[in-house]
Amino acid sequence: MKQPQNVYDNLEFFEKYNEMRQSKLNANELIEIPEIKAMLPNVKNKTVLDLGCGAGGMSRFFAEKGAKKVVGLDVSQNMMSLAKQLTTQDNIEFIQLSMEQLSKIKQKFDIVFSSLAFHYIENFKKLIKEISNLLNPGGVLLFSQEHPIATAPIFNDRSASSYIEVEGKRYYLLSDYNNNSQRVLNWMADSTIKYHRNFSTILNTLIENKFSILEVKESQPEKNAVKLVSKYKYQIDRPYFLYIKAQKAEEKK
Repeated sequence: MKQPQNVYDNLEFFEKYNEMRQSKLNANELIEIPEIKAMLPNVKNKTVLDLGCGAGGMSRFFAEKGAKKVVGLDVSQNMMSLAKQLTTQDNIEFIQLSMEQLSKIKQKFDIVFSSLAFHYIENFKKLIKEISNLLNPGGVLLFSQEHPIATAPIFNDRSASSYIEVEGKRYYLLSDYNNNSQRVLNWMADSTIKYHRNFSTILNTLIENKFSILEVKESQPEKNAVKLVSKYKYQIDRPYFLYIKAQKAEEKK
C-alpha cells in the first residue's frame, strides 16, 4: 500500500503549524471552528469518531458536550503525543492511524467528524465507503475541507499573485476546476500534497455510499473575524472552506 502523507511529522511543518494555531488569529480559529460547530448534531450520549483529530481539540469538545465515547484518529505521532498531553477525559481514546487504514477500526459510531483533513486523502471514494461502513444506520458524517475553488488551480508559485485587482476589487484565478487530481504546493513546508475534487464528485460520492445530504455551507467570516484579520473580507469572492453534513440511510424494516 502507498504510504500515507504525514506532513505533521515533518518538523518544519509541525513547528510552523503550531505557531500559526497558537496565534489564534488564523482562519481555523476565527472561521472554520465556529462555523462547523454550528452544524454539529447533538453529541450527548453518542459515540464519535474524530478523523484527522490533530491535537484533539474537537475530541475534547465532544467529551465536554456529553459524548459517551470519542475516538480521535491521526497519522501524526507529533499530533498524537500532543493530544494525549492535553487530554484528561477518560472517555477519549487516541489512535495513531491514517485515514487510508480505516478498515482496521472495528467499532461502530453514531457520528463521524473531520476538520480540514479530507483534502489530504487521495482515494476519496474508498474513504467515504469505509466511513459509511463505520457509521450506525442513521449516523451522521460532518466534515470540512478546503473549498474546491481554492484547491482547483494548479498553481504553486506563491511569490506571484493568485488574483488581479481592478478598481480596488480582487478577481481570483480559477483554472483546472474539473481536473480532479493531485496538487503540490509550498505551504508551511515544501511539496505539501493535497487533492482537488469538484462539487459533483464530492456530493455524488456521498450519495453513492448511502448518504443523504443534510446541509452544505461555504465559509463566510463574521464581522469580528474581518475586524481582527482584514483579508478575510475577500471570502465574499473566494470562500476558504466547504462544510458538508450527511446522514447514512436507515436500515429498511
